This record gives sequence, C-alpha cells and structure tokens, in this order.
Amino acid sequence: MRQEHVCIKKLAIVVCAALSASQIQDFVHLVQQDQWDVWIIATPKASDFINEPLLRRLTGHPVTMTAPLSPLPSFDAVVVVPATFNTLKKWAQGIEDTYALTLLRIWTRQAYLPILVFPRASAELAQDPAFAPSLSRLEQQGVQIYYHPDQYPPNNNIPWSSILIKLRNASAHNG
Repeated sequence: MRQEHVCIKKLAIVVCAALSASQIQDFVHLVQQDQWDVWIIATPKASDFINEPLLRRLTGHPVTMTAPLSPLPSFDAVVVVPATFNTLKKWAQGIEDTYALTLLRIWTRQAYLPILVFPRASAELAQDPAFAPSLSRLEQQGVQIYYHPDQYPPNNNIPWSSILIKLRNASAHNG
C-alpha cells in the first residue's frame, strides 16, 4: 500500500500588539488545516494580547519573543498580522530593537521568501506622515502589503480566511 506524504510548509506568523492579536489562534487553526507548520514570533508588547499557553499547545512550538536557544527553522512564508504602525515604521527605517524586527529585516533580504503584511492602523495613525512612506519602502523591498481600510473597516480588519487565500496565492507563486 502506498503511503501519502503530506508536504507541510513552515510558516512564521509575526504578531504585533493590536486588539486582533487576541484572536490569532483562529488564524493558526485555518493555516494548520492548510498543512502549515506554524511558528509564532511576537513583539514584546503583543504578549498583552495573545494567549501564549494556547498558542504553544496549538503549534507545538514556543512563542518566540527573544532569540531562542536553538535556531528557528527556515520558513516557506511569513505573515505579519496584525502589523502595527510602530513595527512597520521601525522595520522600514531599519531599526532592530526587538527580535521580531531583527528577523523581519533578515527575512526581507531573502528574495525567495514571501512576506505578507496586514497593517492594522487607526485612521489617525494612517494619517501620520511616516505611515505611507513606510509601507512604500517595504513594498520596494519586495514585501507584500495588504492595506485596504475602506474595503475592511475599521483599521484594515481583513478576515482570517482572506489572509489565508493571499498566503495560498503567494506560496503557490513561490513554490
């Protein structure tokens, strides 16, 4: 009898400190059903929003906020959701004051690695003079930005299922 081999790709989900981070486990469930091995990398302030024990149980991996004792695997894709204004601005400026930002800067230099970013920014923050240039700078570096607050009010609240579709499309083009 022939055994089926299920190809499991490795996905890094970078979680920033925003309210929707409290529901990131819903996205984890979706991508796991799509045969992704999920690793959560969180900004330090995201710990106020996420349920670390739950995420550790779901993924089978520790939630990473600082450099781990053993190296992380090579990833097939990266999703940054929710991506906060602060993280986006620092990332675009080359600031690496958190482990998540250090990884994002490293991954941005890997042309083969799809990085999908879903900013969550209030109307006020989106008007900040640094917001649009930050998104533009990251796009110029090959980062895929999905920011459509008029289509997904408020604050670019894209449904998890739509994010999964974008991930499928990006990984299909890269695989």
